[in-house]
Amino acid sequence: MYPKWNRYIAFTLILFSVSFQSTGISIYSTQFVDINRADVIINKETYVIPTRDDSSITLTRYIGYKKPILFIHGMGCNHVIYDFDKNHSLAQYLYSRGWDVWLLDLRTHDGDGDFLFAPWSEREYVDRYWDFDNTLLKIDVVTAIDFIKNKTGWEKIFLSGHSYGGYLAYAYAMSIGVENLSGIVTTCASPYGNPEDFQQWFRDNMYDYGYWEEGHAYVKPDGKKAYYPPSLIRCIFYALIWNFLDHSILFYNQTTPYYIQKKCLFIGDAEPAGVYVDMYFGRDPDRYNGYWIDPQTLYNYSDNLDKITVPILLIAGEEDPQDPADDIYRAYQSVGSYDKTFYSFPKHSHLDILLGDDAVNLVFPVIGNWLDERVS
Repeated sequence: MYPKWNRYIAFTLILFSVSFQSTGISIYSTQFVDINRADVIINKETYVIPTRDDSSITLTRYIGYKKPILFIHGMGCNHVIYDFDKNHSLAQYLYSRGWDVWLLDLRTHDGDGDFLFAPWSEREYVDRYWDFDNTLLKIDVVTAIDFIKNKTGWEKIFLSGHSYGGYLAYAYAMSIGVENLSGIVTTCASPYGNPEDFQQWFRDNMYDYGYWEEGHAYVKPDGKKAYYPPSLIRCIFYALIWNFLDHSILFYNQTTPYYIQKKCLFIGDAEPAGVYVDMYFGRDPDRYNGYWIDPQTLYNYSDNLDKITVPILLIAGEEDPQDPADDIYRAYQSVGSYDKTFYSFPKHSHLDILLGDDAVNLVFPVIGNWLDERVS
């Protein structure tokens, strides 16, 4: 059963009414009462923070009393993946347990779902040379962590990421340093090359964005501009042909069609072309033998997992073809942490871990309990 069209119109109007500023740190405060618990008032703020290269990031905060934890969304995604609704929100779940929860929207990921009537906001000009390591990691994530530390007064925070948000968490710990971290939680994030049977789509599209030259990969100067289809187009697409598609093989096993459609409407956001090059070329198993390599510098992320020494929790879905559980377990074996934990959930795929109908009762408590055990 599909949601009514007036819901889409209402959601779209809400998105249209939201705008962000990038000239300075802007703060938006919200207080609302959980409809299931009238005694609980949720304190929520949003910060728009300029970066040193004249772009900006956005942080959404659920203000708790425990140590901060920063969540980083996946590729072509935004923070809504962690805060879908009250029944599918890791952010609200951890906030209810006292955690100070921060959700990061990287540049070009402004949470508007690339809304059809406003796709040209300032941060939607996707610079084709913004990339994974020099831009998202060394500027956006570093800016976010420094801001959180200064805002809260904590010297160390927890860092978590889903999919390539998890890759950013690994990369921060191994190349920026673990001095700012109390621990890491990754969900569906394998720091190895994607398996052969999932690479064909990447191979078919990667040369729109980049090219090889002497073993390195670069963004094409005249290449395709990275973008994500506007939400209204996705809405029409999924409403018309959803019943003829079987997406469970890729991402969904424990998620109902309604939530899959809603995800496609509001969680998709544009990705810089340089990130596509880093991810597609740098994780090509034919080129780098299944290792995750930076295709410009040839830095081997897979071989440097032993530099991660903070407590770490790695979560996998056993039916995830993009970040297979076996590869995540291999990462668990490779990290240098003395305190390390691995969980794999049967019959769960790539997005079920966060959006599955059973996540709040099955997955979220694992994360919450692990964090609580290390809060000291």
